[in-house]
Amino acid sequence: MNVDWVATGREAVDWHCRLLRFDTTNPPGNELPLVRDIAGALAGEGLSPGVLESAPGRGNLVVRLKGDGSQRPLLLLSHIDVVPAEPAKWTRDPFGGVVDAGYVWGRGAIDSKLTTAVGLQVLLLCKRLNLPLTRDLVLVAAADEELGGVHGVRWLAANHPEVFDAEYGINEGGGFALLVDGRPVYTCQVAEKGSAELNLVARGRPGHSSVPHSDNAVFHLAGALERLSRAKMPHRITPGVKAFFEGAAAAQVRDEVADLLLGVLDPERCDASLRALPVDEPTRKMFDAMVRNTCAPTMLEAGVKRNVIPSEAVARLSGRPLPGVDEDGFVGEVRALAGEGVAFEMEKAFRPGTEFDHRTPLLDAVKASIARFDPNAAVVPYMQTGGTDARFLRDRDIHVYGFLPMRYEEGEAYFDLCHGHDERVSVANVKFGVQVLFDVVCRLNGIG
Repeated sequence: MNVDWVATGREAVDWHCRLLRFDTTNPPGNELPLVRDIAGALAGEGLSPGVLESAPGRGNLVVRLKGDGSQRPLLLLSHIDVVPAEPAKWTRDPFGGVVDAGYVWGRGAIDSKLTTAVGLQVLLLCKRLNLPLTRDLVLVAAADEELGGVHGVRWLAANHPEVFDAEYGINEGGGFALLVDGRPVYTCQVAEKGSAELNLVARGRPGHSSVPHSDNAVFHLAGALERLSRAKMPHRITPGVKAFFEGAAAAQVRDEVADLLLGVLDPERCDASLRALPVDEPTRKMFDAMVRNTCAPTMLEAGVKRNVIPSEAVARLSGRPLPGVDEDGFVGEVRALAGEGVAFEMEKAFRPGTEFDHRTPLLDAVKASIARFDPNAAVVPYMQTGGTDARFLRDRDIHVYGFLPMRYEEGEAYFDLCHGHDERVSVANVKFGVQVLFDVVCRLNGIG
């Protein structure tokens, strides 16, 4: 197949910069102007994009490239809203969409306008090459993922369910390579944690601060938080996590490293194995979060005035339950660690984790494509410790994997850049992502 990959990579970078120059910070989102801009460009390519407005200013893009219908469609899913940036703490304009020092800089450069840009480029390649697709290729660039998908995939699934009538979906959330003992291991996300917005509420006796006493709600809350800080929630292994560590172990050259990876699956060996693994610290922490529920305090509230002892103090926790864990089980684990003296209140509806079967032709295609472009690497199923829009499709007849391939680059920690200052992605990884994803699409359509 004759593809000018230099020109294609350059065009994908141009797409990416174009997307980044639209400020789609959520709230308020305001994705509609960007959606209309993309739709106009795609219409100029002979496509018929749909602009679906879920609320004033909230836009979702849907475009379908028809196949012959002999196989069910393939969905390319992304979101175009972004979290807020603090421009004063960036070295580049977060909405400048510039290329500098070999990187594309901007809020959303990884999460998740990169996914959109790569998907758009792959769709355009398939259209321009007039590939004999056996599946419709459906691209969705959705609103509102960063604030719960209310105006995005959740709304689309309820109001336009035909969009998600597909056999497979490729989403954000995976694809980045980790380095384990110097060997790249690409993640293909097949599962993700849920959400539990749990509050710890401590109550005490109010009074004047000039006459302190021990029945102070702040003291009670501090004690519970201190107990939470000293212990981890119980070790649990889901099918996707088991497949991850077993796959990563099988890819190792050194037997002792393989043994450490398998040791993470053993509750008796887990902590020691994690400490000894030859990985960087962000990866070590991520591995630890993959084998247990987590619950981190992120907000504190107490008091009405400096000289008044408060009668109530609240810690808002960000809980991340594993697939297969229900609300009672999760709260029970937190309660066991926090101890007495606080009440437990769920602020929003508990959301369970999501897991898709990892034994599919989609994962086979991903493995074959990575083997072509990075033959010294391995691909393993992976569970993301956060969440994505895939959760809205968990009860439908579709397998959604997170896979946006990015080579490991020294000093560029994926999770530090997502939602962080100076979010960026290398120009080389943009091109690599297009090459690999295009290859995956071809394989799933029987195109050699």
